[in-house]
Amino acid sequence: MSENSLQVKRNDFLKVIAAIAMLIDHAAALPVFADTNAYIIMRSVGRIAFPIFAYYIAAGFINTHNLKKYVTRLFICAVISQIPYTLYFKNYLGLNIIFTFLIAAAVIYFIKLQWHYTAVVIALLPVCAEILFNIRFDYSIYGIMTVVIFYLFMDKPHKAGILFTIATLLFSIYMKTPMQMLAVLSVPLIFIRPPIYVKVPKYFFYYFYPVHLMVLYMAGILTNL
Repeated sequence: MSENSLQVKRNDFLKVIAAIAMLIDHAAALPVFADTNAYIIMRSVGRIAFPIFAYYIAAGFINTHNLKKYVTRLFICAVISQIPYTLYFKNYLGLNIIFTFLIAAAVIYFIKLQWHYTAVVIALLPVCAEILFNIRFDYSIYGIMTVVIFYLFMDKPHKAGILFTIATLLFSIYMKTPMQMLAVLSVPLIFIRPPIYVKVPKYFFYYFYPVHLMVLYMAGILTNL
């Protein structure tokens, strides 16, 4: 099936839901929520954010009319977001999720060219970076494979759901984070298109990611005064 037949009509409703879930998830890292039931609830809610954004990265790759500009926007967002990401999470050797999405876009690009060995090598870059330099990409190879799964099986939701569930299970076991299994709850939201139509400014989510991290960083400083 051609990419043109897989074009996804723009509806920002799910991305708004994902942005809210991400905000709640990241806010859980504020000191005020440490060692509380609210922390667990907020982190649980946040599990649906990543797969929804991963799906839209795959959809964006298909829908974009200019891949170079699309990747450039992601790169600029990743670079700008790294400062508030590092400040807020105090993760000085970690790269934010947009860098992971950039790697995923590169993997998809080479899959599309049928350069499968190159795609595999690029997919393994985060693993190599962590082993050799202790630099960790957010969600690492699991994050990359999630985007690839949604890209390859965008027109086969059952297969996408099964493969994503397996990938999430393996990641949860390896990372010893059973809460991550809640991420599979995003699959029905992604593939059962909600009848609610929402449209926000085109670049809203590129701004939202770094801005919400900076706001949370400032909130953390204020709550420690």
